[in-house]
Amino acid sequence: TIWAESYAVAEVKFFRHVARQAPRDTSHLKCLQLCAGSLVGTGFSTYTLKTIVMHLLNTIPSSSWRRREFLMRLQDIMWYLHGCLEEKRLHHFFFGNENMPEDIVLPPDTQTAKPINLFQYLVHDPTAHTKALREFSVLQDQLIRLVFY
Repeated sequence: TIWAESYAVAEVKFFRHVARQAPRDTSHLKCLQLCAGSLVGTGFSTYTLKTIVMHLLNTIPSSSWRRREFLMRLQDIMWYLHGCLEEKRLHHFFFGNENMPEDIVLPPDTQTAKPINLFQYLVHDPTAHTKALREFSVLQDQLIRLVFY
């Protein structure tokens, strides 16, 4: 039997780590939930958005995820996704990530591995890339409607 490798436990540990570091009024999970809810009708997976949010949580201080910065963080998520689409590159959060919190123990090869591009398919398929950019516009419109209406 061959088992697909999963990083679900590491993801849970990462979000627990963030929760321990974050102020009480943090909004990172609300950002993730709202973005995930706006994915309907697009080709983006919740895993894509979760990966983006994890990258941002690892780079933006937890004090900047307070409710009063909610709209700024949503904007950061969308800018990050758009940049990844333009570059046709979204790195897996765990592979090759040298900025992993110490309490998340991964196999040594994982951290020293070359980053895995989750958007590799966009590099070789111009039609898929065009479609992804179109779906980004749909996602952005849906998110705006959810937030402001």
